[in-house]
Amino acid sequence: MPLQAITLVILALPAAGSAALGLGALKVPRRLVQVVGPGTVWVAFLCSLVLFMDQFANGGKPHDFTYWTWLSSGALQVPVDLFVDRLSVFMCLVVTGVGGLIVTYSNGYMEHETDGSYARFFCYMDLFITSMLLLVLAGNLVLLIVGWAGVGLSSYLLIGFFYWRWSAVVAARKAFVMNVIGDVGMILGTFVLFAAYHSVTYRGIFAALPRTDSPLLELAAFLFLVGAVAKSAQLPLHTWLPDAMEGPTPVSALIHAATMVTAGVYLVGRLHPVYDLAWAAHGAVALIGAVTALFAASIAIVQTDIKRVLAYSTMSQIGYMFLAVGVGAYAAGFFHLMAHAFFKALLFLGAGNVIHAMNDEQDMRRYGGLWGQMRGTSICFLVGSLSLAGIIPFVGFWSKEVVLGDAFSKPDPSGFPQAMWAIGFATAVLTGFYTGRMWWMAFAGRPSPERPVSRPHEAQAVMMVPVVVLAVLSTVGGFLQINAGFHPGWKLIEDWLTPTFGPLPWQARDLEYFPTAATLLLAGLAFWPIADAFYRRRVWSVWSERLPFLQRLLERKYYLDELYDLLFVRPMDAAAESGDHLLEAPVIDAAPTGVAMTARGSAGILSLAENGLFRTYVLVMLGAALVGLVILLVVRG
Repeated sequence: MPLQAITLVILALPAAGSAALGLGALKVPRRLVQVVGPGTVWVAFLCSLVLFMDQFANGGKPHDFTYWTWLSSGALQVPVDLFVDRLSVFMCLVVTGVGGLIVTYSNGYMEHETDGSYARFFCYMDLFITSMLLLVLAGNLVLLIVGWAGVGLSSYLLIGFFYWRWSAVVAARKAFVMNVIGDVGMILGTFVLFAAYHSVTYRGIFAALPRTDSPLLELAAFLFLVGAVAKSAQLPLHTWLPDAMEGPTPVSALIHAATMVTAGVYLVGRLHPVYDLAWAAHGAVALIGAVTALFAASIAIVQTDIKRVLAYSTMSQIGYMFLAVGVGAYAAGFFHLMAHAFFKALLFLGAGNVIHAMNDEQDMRRYGGLWGQMRGTSICFLVGSLSLAGIIPFVGFWSKEVVLGDAFSKPDPSGFPQAMWAIGFATAVLTGFYTGRMWWMAFAGRPSPERPVSRPHEAQAVMMVPVVVLAVLSTVGGFLQINAGFHPGWKLIEDWLTPTFGPLPWQARDLEYFPTAATLLLAGLAFWPIADAFYRRRVWSVWSERLPFLQRLLERKYYLDELYDLLFVRPMDAAAESGDHLLEAPVIDAAPTGVAMTARGSAGILSLAENGLFRTYVLVMLGAALVGLVILLVVRG
């Protein structure tokens, strides 16, 4: 099969699976749903491997496959084209590989749903994968926006899957509104680039870019950053992500690990020629990422819902990726993207095993003692936790240290990259602490007396196998690139992405050994024994008991939800209510009502003449003739 057709198949298969399951949701046998749902994603993964082999063989030469012209009007030419280079292939492998494991896991997790809901769930999951694949394979900004909007739509459907829960409906609506704000930024950014460079294709835009920064370029870059911030849940458009936990746990894994929240990182990477010139917007990417990383890590310290801890850790780790691409270390950012897909999917699916065994209880304070009762899940969750905390030799250590090492080593007279490194370093220590807290509270010690199940059961094979595979990937995946603070080493991810981004313009310093060692040591101590001493052994009084104001501040997430409610939600509600009283009722509603009443009254008056008497009709006819005669005389005169 030609490479052009294989690329199209990667999109067509999950799309066809979604359509088939959606149209036949009430008729498709459950066994067939279990095959079609994950099966189309796995075939797309195999096709992505074909693209990987082609890119490996041809040295990274990109392909721009154009299938037909969608829109053609003057200078505006929008082809339906798919762009295959090493970055898009990398993303396809992550999306379909990790996504395939998550969709397979869903076969067991969602088994208690009715047949119609079961098929509907996999319809949405395949639609989500299709939209994400279109996003990463699109060869122009218009197709990118279509995939971008598709991801937003499918996330809305998945977060609100349990539509009979009011909390799920509100969470889905919140995610949709936040993402639409980003969509507007994307559309306006595309308009700016088209107005400036008369193209919407990547190749056309990149070829027309000036050699220096310009106001239009900065404007476009900032507008695209709005889209990236909204989709990746970075400050200040982040509040939708924790609420997205209302969806089923496999949905949380898919949104948080390999797909939706990484779209913003991909966008900055794909538009790197724009951001390399737009220095102010590029610096803003790093600053937003670093601040979000620290902000989210601090909130995670006080969360008691295991999925919300993981949600805030996702915001924090995406912040690391923004930090990396914001300082120009693109390969480091995408290495951490891959590593995060491994260990965060592992953590969410491991949490899903526990939640499933605990009758949907998500409060970690009601767990405890799971190490002795769910040993397989406990070991895998520990692997994911150590990787999240950045403990050697797990994948999170290698990827996080590439990010921090490249930022620390970048020469810059302003010291901006080193300032970003300092924030990342503090975040790494906090990450070790809240991850350790999560582990010791949920899995160690004695079972909580409030636990809903005294003897929880281990997950079935269809759920356990993806978890074990992800645990293996989280253990050995870091050896793809081991140059973080250790020289010499190999850099397979960086070498793979070099044809797209070019080589890193600076070399790591020998001094990088020291921050690497310090980060590892402090994060390890924060994970154990400090978190253990605080939350299991209670050697010291828990800090929240001594600083209740700080506890409340973090529990209320710095009161940003309340601030947004005060600044935006309440004024809009008040404006809507005023419009209803001042415009809707007296004008918009009254206008058709008034017309109807006038017509009815006129008809009532005219009906008086229709009494069945011949003389009445003659008089009406003569009267009408006289009126017509008068009008005629007036007009001619």
